[in-house]
Amino acid sequence: MTPPRRRVSQEPYSGRSKTRCLTCKRVKCDETKPSCLRCTSTGRKCDGYESKTPPSFTRASPPLPSLALSTLTNTGSERELRSFQFFYARTVPSLAGYCGSEFWSRLVLQVSQHEKPVWHALVALGALHENFENMPFLSLTRDGGDTFAMREYLSAIRALLGPMEASSFDSGCATGGASGMLTVDVCLISCILFVCYEILSNHYVAALGHIRSGIKILEAVYYDPGTGMYRHPFLRPSTTSTLEIENLRNIFLRLHGQAWALTRADIDNPSMSVIQLNAAFPTQVPLHFSTLAEARDLYEYHTCMMRCEYNNLLGTATESDLYTFGQRCVSLFQAWSNTLDQFENVRGPILTTKDRIGLKILQVHRCEQAMLLEQHLSGVGDSSRWDRYNAMFQEITSLSASVVEMSAIHDSTSASRFKPNFSLDMGIIGPLYNVATLCRDPVIRRRAVGILRGASRQEGVFNSHICAVAAEKVIALEESIAAEGGSESAAAGRRLSITRCSEVPDNARFSYAYPEFDIVRKTVSLRIGQETGVRIDLPLPAMTAMLDAEGV
Repeated sequence: MTPPRRRVSQEPYSGRSKTRCLTCKRVKCDETKPSCLRCTSTGRKCDGYESKTPPSFTRASPPLPSLALSTLTNTGSERELRSFQFFYARTVPSLAGYCGSEFWSRLVLQVSQHEKPVWHALVALGALHENFENMPFLSLTRDGGDTFAMREYLSAIRALLGPMEASSFDSGCATGGASGMLTVDVCLISCILFVCYEILSNHYVAALGHIRSGIKILEAVYYDPGTGMYRHPFLRPSTTSTLEIENLRNIFLRLHGQAWALTRADIDNPSMSVIQLNAAFPTQVPLHFSTLAEARDLYEYHTCMMRCEYNNLLGTATESDLYTFGQRCVSLFQAWSNTLDQFENVRGPILTTKDRIGLKILQVHRCEQAMLLEQHLSGVGDSSRWDRYNAMFQEITSLSASVVEMSAIHDSTSASRFKPNFSLDMGIIGPLYNVATLCRDPVIRRRAVGILRGASRQEGVFNSHICAVAAEKVIALEESIAAEGGSESAAAGRRLSITRCSEVPDNARFSYAYPEFDIVRKTVSLRIGQETGVRIDLPLPAMTAMLDAEGV
């Protein structure tokens, strides 16, 4: 006897719908995608669905560079997708800079499809970056007050630190499940995204903390040739390729160098254990660069390597050893410089505007490095030694001005030229700040400050407005001491304006100027000093207010 057929309801959910469309709200919803039939059959417009769960990803997701964004439209809430698309369209090219980055254009997008912490961090950063670009100028008063961005950021941190609801994500996700174990690459990628989020929120102490955490992780990573994996004592091994781990290391080397330049703290001094992760980088310079990114990566690698070796030599090496080391550095740098010239000669006529901007940034750093190496080999110790490099200071300033102007023209094709610029790539703020604080020519150093003031750029931890404020304090203090110390001005009871380098004596020149963060007192000051031990701490009220905003 054939059993009676069960009647199949045309409405699969007889109770209150948990994933009802936004139009149905409290009534029953048939949940048809993309538009609810209950809405469309009555002539109403269905407003779609807003899922509270993050997108469901699988390990077999195709690479995003070849994946149409439309395929992601049903995987997350409308707000998530909007921030993702902004990240894809605006944040990726911004962070990649003018030389390009495999990490931003491919790796982070791929991983975001199947790793919960990376997805939430990416969405949070996209939302915050959109707010950042909508500011009329670079401001010190911005914060991470966007509630959606903050919520996504906290979700990313929770996903990274511990297991979430089993239903939130695919149970096969390496960062989910009961184990709560993280893979090496996911942890490092999340860390980089956290750094970017905190920088855009003006939370510099938190950003520095994430940089230091990432460096500690990277120092413990090692390659296991038996399995072809990168391992860590406390993290799950990663099958990330050598190219991908090198991209991660390059970003951390850049951030680590920026952190050291900002704080001058021993903890931020670049470590050889990070540099020697593997032998992927050549010890010699190739005869040809295929891309600007190759030239940039090799420059940063060799620069960091030389700085680490120099630190290791200090205190034990003789003057002869230091001189030999300096000559070796000059030889390596000159080879890199020649190859960069060869790249410009061959590729120059066909370079895009973006490429030409990237080339000028590399030339800015070439000028700065040539000056530093020449100064080291000269053995001259007095502060007036920098006066010999006014031509190089002028060249750095002119190239940087060209970068700012060309960038404004390049960006104006898709957005307002007055929008602030955010990048994690090599930039011009650091070299311009050195011009403003080390060059005593009043015209050149003030032009450098003017460029910083008008640039509205955030390059990693370097903020053009903060650097301009700090440089102005150094200039005012140096020239004030110099003018008051002149016998003619003292006799006349008035100050004389500085018109040339020679009018700033050694006792009025400072060797360094960097921000000092006092976490206990919640204050930030500009630490200015000389090699002889003289030191002055000037308050920086604007940065102190930012420190309070971090809640530290």
